[in-house]
Amino acid sequence: MTAPGGAGARGESSPVRPVAAIVLGALAVSWMILTVLDLRENDGAGPIIAMFGIPALAAAVIIQIVMMRLGERKRVPKAVLWWVLAVLPLGTLAGFVVAILRDPDYFIADEGPWMLIWVPIFIVVGLLLGALVWFFFVFPLVSLVTVIRMIARGEAKPGALIMPIVLLSLGVLSIVGGLSIDTDSSGRASWGSIIAAFLGLPGNYEVIWEPGMWIVRGIVLAIILLFAVPAAHSRLRPSS
Repeated sequence: MTAPGGAGARGESSPVRPVAAIVLGALAVSWMILTVLDLRENDGAGPIIAMFGIPALAAAVIIQIVMMRLGERKRVPKAVLWWVLAVLPLGTLAGFVVAILRDPDYFIADEGPWMLIWVPIFIVVGLLLGALVWFFFVFPLVSLVTVIRMIARGEAKPGALIMPIVLLSLGVLSIVGGLSIDTDSSGRASWGSIIAAFLGLPGNYEVIWEPGMWIVRGIVLAIILLFAVPAAHSRLRPSS
């Protein structure tokens, strides 16, 4: 029986080896956080990063590598799916088993062991978030570098920079905005508080990081100036 990533998946354009390297690297970082570092430090940020951040970032980079190596004409090798859908989540879950044995009171506490059911669910959610991380961060960053190289060679116009910059700005806006305010509501009910915080109006929110709010306002203003002002100018300009 051929192991995943064996002879059937070899070749210069095969993404299996870099995918395996990313997965193993992600698991190494997760295991270091869960088995060596203090789990309670910074309000338990370590387990959260191991549960959401590392799987999401690994999945995002893997998506980009697979797209660059295979394009749209080839199928994703089964070995890639094996590494992403089996090795990465199960390896992360195994790290949490060790972490739970290290500090059972932190994970179980007063709620009982049934709370541990959420750990594998959150790991899967972290993997799914990788698609968003790829779309708003990895993809626009790679596109930005590619477009800059093409502009330097005279193969593209500066206007090609708009799309990756806007996508990257939206991703930064979402993260910085989320870290900057704390609303008293959730779901659709929170949008009113978010808009009020952006405009500086009274509402059911608390500004946690004031500089972050100004970063968000600056990004929104830049997007408006980039799209709305030229569109309005072209409509108001008298036809010749």
